[in-house]
Amino acid sequence: MSGPILTVTLNPAVDEAIAIDAFVLGDVNRCALASLDAGGKGLNASRVIRRLGRETIALGFVGGVTGAMIRSRLDEERVPHAFDDVPEMTRLNVMLYESASARRTRIYLPGASVDPSRLLDLEARLRESARGRVVVLGGSLPPGLPETTYYDLVCRLRELGARCVVDASGAALARVLAAKPALVKPDVEEAAGVLGTAIENDEQALAAARELQRLGAESVVISQGAQGAIGVGPGGAWKAVAPAVEARSTVGSGDSMVAGLAIALAEETGLEQGLRLGTAAGAGTAMTPAAHLCRAEDFDALLPRVGMRSLSTS
Repeated sequence: MSGPILTVTLNPAVDEAIAIDAFVLGDVNRCALASLDAGGKGLNASRVIRRLGRETIALGFVGGVTGAMIRSRLDEERVPHAFDDVPEMTRLNVMLYESASARRTRIYLPGASVDPSRLLDLEARLRESARGRVVVLGGSLPPGLPETTYYDLVCRLRELGARCVVDASGAALARVLAAKPALVKPDVEEAAGVLGTAIENDEQALAAARELQRLGAESVVISQGAQGAIGVGPGGAWKAVAPAVEARSTVGSGDSMVAGLAIALAEETGLEQGLRLGTAAGAGTAMTPAAHLCRAEDFDALLPRVGMRSLSTS
């Protein structure tokens, strides 16, 4: 497929990563700022896609001073964007790292409200640019939008010949499957939550991926953190084994995997190659501190180290 990969982030954020020796509840805590950066699944995917030398356009809703910061950050990284403005300020999320215990705590706000009528603005942009392209839909839904939002968007995008990659959780993920997206990428916890079953090993992950595929997704990738990922598609099933790295932060690793998967889908190189690209990008992001994303040079070094093996789907 030609043209840039589009990403849609309906509920973006500014991610603030702070570090402290030990957090004391109910007391004054003086922290160090580790990073302050644009965040959100689709935005992160666009940023990694751009770093890996491919074209992308980031879409979604932003508002207020934090929304302006997101625009500025993407401009700095030369990531094209076409956001729609909303009256409320884009949310600020906090990632707290305690060095004494190596404990990480994430504090997420619900986000700026989006009136359902505003989806018409977004859909108009997509009609202009999404025909025949890969579109990544990622992240939580903002207040005001129904849990069927991703389902509705995928249905409309499929009419345009677009192929959709969905990275969502909970009810939004459960509902979108019936729209038959090209690929969904839950992590182990998200897949287990939708299916109501435990996923504790590769065999269970493979069974879960096959079930999500049966429910409608053309391909399914279940990310397993440092253990890699399991992918099932029309051409078979594979286990990607992540290269061993010194993990400094996993924030954005799943979004980086989505970037690799979307690139392979757009370039029509197959799910196995998508798993390889995505696993290298995810590991590269895990090597970076705070909320930073993978660097091109780390990706290039890690890609040959990704292990791949075919799995039986019988």
